[in-house]
Amino acid sequence: MIVCSRCSKDNQDHYKFCLGCGAELPRQSSKPRSFSAPTPPGGMPTTGRTTDAPQAPQAPQVAQAPQTQGGRAEALASAPQLELEPTAVQPARSKPVAVEDPLPPELAPLGEVTSPCPHCGSQVPENFRFCHVCGDDLNAEASGSPPGDAPAERVSAPAVAEARQPAAARARLVLIQPDGSEGESFPLSAEGSLIGRGTGGIFANDAYLSPEHAEFRFEGDQLVVKDMESLNGVYIRIEPEVPIELFDGSIFRVGQEILRFEGPVAPDPADDGTQHMGSPHRGYLGRISLMIGRQTTGNSFPIPPHGIHLGRERGDVVFPEDGYVSGLHCRVNSEVGHVFLTDVGSSNGTFVRVSNESYVPQGTFVLMGQQLFRAEY
Repeated sequence: MIVCSRCSKDNQDHYKFCLGCGAELPRQSSKPRSFSAPTPPGGMPTTGRTTDAPQAPQAPQVAQAPQTQGGRAEALASAPQLELEPTAVQPARSKPVAVEDPLPPELAPLGEVTSPCPHCGSQVPENFRFCHVCGDDLNAEASGSPPGDAPAERVSAPAVAEARQPAAARARLVLIQPDGSEGESFPLSAEGSLIGRGTGGIFANDAYLSPEHAEFRFEGDQLVVKDMESLNGVYIRIEPEVPIELFDGSIFRVGQEILRFEGPVAPDPADDGTQHMGSPHRGYLGRISLMIGRQTTGNSFPIPPHGIHLGRERGDVVFPEDGYVSGLHCRVNSEVGHVFLTDVGSSNGTFVRVSNESYVPQGTFVLMGQQLFRAEY
C-alpha cells in the first residue's frame, strides 16, 4: 500500500494518484537491472544463474585453438554469440510517456464496477472520484462537457498533473498546532480561494467546518475573508489593548467559550399604544450570553455601567474549567456611549466573529472550526 502524504489515504501499490485528494503519489525507486553476466577468474563464461539477469542458453563448447595470435583470433571469431531475449532488456526512460493503455481489469479492486477514465482510459471503480493513473477529477469530468461534444483527446499524465496545478499563490494560511508550532500551509490565490470541509487536505477532518465555510480574496493589496453562511463562523483575533466596538448580536470567543452581546432594547408598544411595564433601567450596558447552540443560550451576565472583566481566575465572570482562558482575559466597557471589547493581554487571544466580510491584515490569526491559522502575504 502507498500512503498519501497529503490526506493519509491508503492506495494500491500500482496507483499513481491518490483516490482521496488526487495528489501525485510517491514512486518507489527501483535499481536498473543489469543484464551483463559477470566474468569469473580465468575468463570462462559462467554456467550458474545470476541474480540480476535472466538465465541465457549455455554456449556449446568450442575446440581449443592453437595458442597463436592468429589462431586465437580465428577461434573467437568462430565462437557462437550469446543472445538474450529481445524483450528482456528495457531501455531506460528518461522522460515520462503518455498514459495510453488502460489498467487491466484484473488489477481493478475485486467486486467493483469499473468504467474507463475519459482522459487516460484506465479502468476506475465507479465510486472513486480521482483516477489512480492520471489523477483526473472524474466528478468534474462528468459534469463539465455537455452531451454531444467530441471526445477529448487523450492527455499524458504529466500534462494532466500540470493542468491540475492551482493558480499562483499570493498568500497562504499557516496552521498553528496546539503546542504553538507551525503545521501545514494552504495557498491562497489572487483570484480567490474557497475553504471548507469539502476542500479536503487539512480541512477534511474538522467536523466543525461547513463544506463551504469561507472565501478568501484580495481587494487591492488587502486580504479579505467572507463567511459563506457557515454554521460555526469565522473568527478574527483582535489586537491586545485595542478596543473593538460591540453591536447588538456581536459574537466573540474567549478560550472555548462563545458569547453574544445583547444591547438593551425597549419593547415596542402594543397595537393600541399601551406601553410594556418592566424593572427600572439602572444604566446597564446590556448583557453577554453563553451560546450553547445556534439559537440557544445558557447563562447570561448583565453588564453594569462600569463594565465587567472576564477570566479564568479573576474578574466578574470566570470560567475556572476552561484552560484556554487566561487568569484575566478581556473586558467589556462603555466609552462615549458605545460598548467596546478589549483583550487585556491574554495568552490565547480574544476572537470576534465575522458578521459578513472582514479585512485580514498581515500576520492576523484566523479561527475556523477547531483550527487556528495565521495569514501571511
